Amino acid sequence: MTFGINGGRGTVDVNASQGYCQWTVDSREGWITITSEAAGKGSATVSFNVAPTGDTTPRTGSINIAGRKVTVVQAGLIANVSAASLRGEVMAPESIVAAFGAGLSSTIQVAGAAQLPFELAGTSIIVRDSAGVERPAPLFFVSPSQVNYLIPAGTQTGPASVVIYTSAGGVFNGIVQIATVAPAIFTASASGQGLVVGNALRVKPSGDQTYEQIAVWNTSLNRFVARPVDLGPDLASASDQVFLILYGTGIRYRSDLSKVSIRIGNTDIPVLFAGAQGSFAGLDQINIKLPRSLAGGGEMDLLMIVDNQQSNVVRVSIK
Repeated sequence: MTFGINGGRGTVDVNASQGYCQWTVDSREGWITITSEAAGKGSATVSFNVAPTGDTTPRTGSINIAGRKVTVVQAGLIANVSAASLRGEVMAPESIVAAFGAGLSSTIQVAGAAQLPFELAGTSIIVRDSAGVERPAPLFFVSPSQVNYLIPAGTQTGPASVVIYTSAGGVFNGIVQIATVAPAIFTASASGQGLVVGNALRVKPSGDQTYEQIAVWNTSLNRFVARPVDLGPDLASASDQVFLILYGTGIRYRSDLSKVSIRIGNTDIPVLFAGAQGSFAGLDQINIKLPRSLAGGGEMDLLMIVDNQQSNVVRVSIK
């Protein structure tokens, strides 16, 4: 019998061929409590409670009834967070999630197919939404301590249960809150903080276009550093137009585009595009045109707001 992290009540039916057959029931597990009589005769039902757990490792115990063992397994706890922001308050359908725990896989494996698999290295995930519908989750990556997966399309809003099954028989459980949007922006450090992941697109008056990096790896510092976005000289209508292309997740099911904005420093900037990136599952793209008023701003905070929901705060540098 398997229980989630919240525990719960369980029953076992005892079937005796003779009404006078006597039997006893007990469990030596501190987290399993027998709530029915400790002894009986004939056919009856044994009731027990399983306590909630906060352990990341699944636990296995037993109930002994008439000399026979009934195995009870309780799932280990997993922490689910957005793979972009590393925040765990809310997720959205078709957003990328990272689950952290212990013993989630026996090895490291990355999905290599164009279509994400539902199983990697014997590890799989089932998401049960607020409507009671269970769906397998596509997997990006598995390791002993982390699994990256996609909230299945069609997952209803409200609380959802995430259950991870492993090839070793492990069961892990966590609860996530599903909302229509849960904006999160990817960062260069993969920490949900610091320099944003993306590119600057420069469009010359002639129509020529070039893409420029906004974060580069510094080998001496062993980390990403900002490459300031240069808006170029102010030449009125002959000035360069500079666009910022960012990447996130949990954005694609937004309402109207007018409900999406980017704030850099104290400047609110309309968003030109916010939706599925198109070639990578769960990845969303955001396009904005940088106003000249940001010139000389240096490194500033960047915040995205989608249908009144705020993303993680990241950083971008403007020359």
